[in-house]
Amino acid sequence: MSVARSRLTLLSLLVLLTACASAEDRLNDGITLQSQGRYIEAVYRYAEAVEKDRELGEAQDRLLASGDSAVMVAMDEADGLERRGDPVQAAGLYVTLDQMLARIREVGRRLDVPGDYSTIRRVIFDTAIDWQMVRGDEAATAGRWDQAQQFYSSSRTSFLPSREQMEESYDAETRVTLQWAANELEDLRPRSAYEIAQMALEVRSSPDRATTLAVRDLQDQALVEGTIVLAVAPVVADPGVREWLGGEFEMGLDSDLGLDHWTRPPMFVEMADPVTLRNELRGLLRGRGIASPMLLGRAVELVGADLGVMSRLRSIQVTEEDVSRSEHQAIVPRNVRQGARRTTVMDTVTYTTLRGTLAYYIAADIILVDVWGREVNRFTVSSSQAGPFERGEFDGDPGVLVLEGDRARYFDPAVIGGQMATIEHAMQEELAVAIAVGTFDQVIAGIR
Repeated sequence: MSVARSRLTLLSLLVLLTACASAEDRLNDGITLQSQGRYIEAVYRYAEAVEKDRELGEAQDRLLASGDSAVMVAMDEADGLERRGDPVQAAGLYVTLDQMLARIREVGRRLDVPGDYSTIRRVIFDTAIDWQMVRGDEAATAGRWDQAQQFYSSSRTSFLPSREQMEESYDAETRVTLQWAANELEDLRPRSAYEIAQMALEVRSSPDRATTLAVRDLQDQALVEGTIVLAVAPVVADPGVREWLGGEFEMGLDSDLGLDHWTRPPMFVEMADPVTLRNELRGLLRGRGIASPMLLGRAVELVGADLGVMSRLRSIQVTEEDVSRSEHQAIVPRNVRQGARRTTVMDTVTYTTLRGTLAYYIAADIILVDVWGREVNRFTVSSSQAGPFERGEFDGDPGVLVLEGDRARYFDPAVIGGQMATIEHAMQEELAVAIAVGTFDQVIAGIR
């Protein structure tokens, strides 16, 4: 028991010595900084030393002495900065002093500042706030809208503004933001105007009714002036794609787009009535094949749209990957004539089963056409999907094979078709998203 107690006492002494050594290090750092005239930094080192060793009297004495010097030097510097026309920098020095004084209080000490400290600080703070508001007004007059916003915002965030100063700053920033949005609208940048007007609602946590109505009017006008109406032609496929996938794929893709993705356009995009468009296209095509950009442009004009969208499935690749092959035996019954009679002979044949991954890659061209039939944009989207497959190979008619268990599935068209349909359905869904998102992104990118 006495040995354990001795070890505990020794451990406590080691901890105490370590803490003291650490406090001495902070004290020495502070002395060095204080000798260099870096009084505020010294204060922070002395405060750390006091926290680590409350009995370190020298650190406490030097803490107050260095703090007193810091106050005198900083107040003189602030006075000089204000006289040279830099009240913001001067006010920043008082902010730094306030933070230092708070740190001194955290370690249980209090520094007496000059009696006029608070009064002088308030005057400099007010001067800095006024300076920022004036600079904000100047920036707004010059059309430097974001700079004006920054000045107004800074005026209420750093220098303990009064409620009246806060309100003045909020009003100024809201006003300049609305002016900025109106200017963007005049300069034919409706999307930018919409977004900037939204910023006016975010200046205050609870905007007043007048601001809300002004923003609503600006945004409504921006939408009227900036919205693009799209007319979407039916999806078509090149012969090679249709030969592999069948016509059902392109019809399913077109239906997926029409019933889902085209019904949810983003802001600044509107969809023309698809039924009206297709009626116009039928009239223009008069039994001919796929619509050309020129014919689509004519239909776009007839339905009152701004742009037409053509989607063409142009290529497909299907590969079997990581394939493993196995050979099996099966019985094939065969009828033979023996004299006047027919008998059945059982032949043994070999067939192969394959298992692996079926990988699809399909690409589509999306073309945006204006009312004159001119191609204004073109981009490509694609989809890659894969899934497991298994099938059989036999040099002959697999229908004659007598297969064991469920091995008939290797030659069952419904099973093989189901494997392909699962992959193709996922590819169709991914392609629909890519076509819609890509189209909307291209259109929105063209709206300033």
